[in-house]
Amino acid sequence: MGEPQQVSAMPSPPLQYIKEFTDENVRKGLVPKPPPPIKDSYMMFGNQFQRDDIIIRPLESQGIERLHPQQFDHKKELRRLNMSILINFLDLLDILIRSPGSIKREEKLEDLKLLFVHMHHLINEYRPHQARETLRVMMEVQKRQRLETAERFQKHLERVVEMIQNCLASLPDDLPLPDGDVTVKTECIEEPCSDQKDTPTEAASSAKEPPVDKDAAMCVIIDEMT
Repeated sequence: MGEPQQVSAMPSPPLQYIKEFTDENVRKGLVPKPPPPIKDSYMMFGNQFQRDDIIIRPLESQGIERLHPQQFDHKKELRRLNMSILINFLDLLDILIRSPGSIKREEKLEDLKLLFVHMHHLINEYRPHQARETLRVMMEVQKRQRLETAERFQKHLERVVEMIQNCLASLPDDLPLPDGDVTVKTECIEEPCSDQKDTPTEAASSAKEPPVDKDAAMCVIIDEMT
């Protein structure tokens, strides 16, 4: 007789994809195509499923006896199932000690299997709630991170504006004009009186020394620093 073959309920790994999905094949576009979508039925973990089956099927549709009513509290029912599994497991240990070959051993195993199926079913019914809660927590984390980033950016912006205002306020009024073709926008602070006239000396002085624009002077200083 040959050695017994080990059969696993888990699907085999896709070795054909692992061997052919290399970096060179990706660059050349020779990677295998993904499998086509399932149309009718498929096998998973040794059971056959239909494509249009609901995600969480009722126990009755699977041929399993329901141990709890239609309307119940999931938390209380899970606690009851947990306690029942513990008691039945202790009963099974007692049977194995007293009479290992008794038929009650198989009965206790079937009872434990039914209890575990019910517990797994109730846990699966919590999956949609878990998915919604996970999505809600992720969105709250993203919102908090964006608010913190916006707050830090606002603080940096306020510091930069304050630094620029302090630099402009510390500039002297008699800075020399920058060399080159720089257009300086000047504004008259005070209008001369109508009865006063500029003397030729004052007119020549004002023509030679136009008012200094602080913005242009600030640009020259920044250019020299960089």
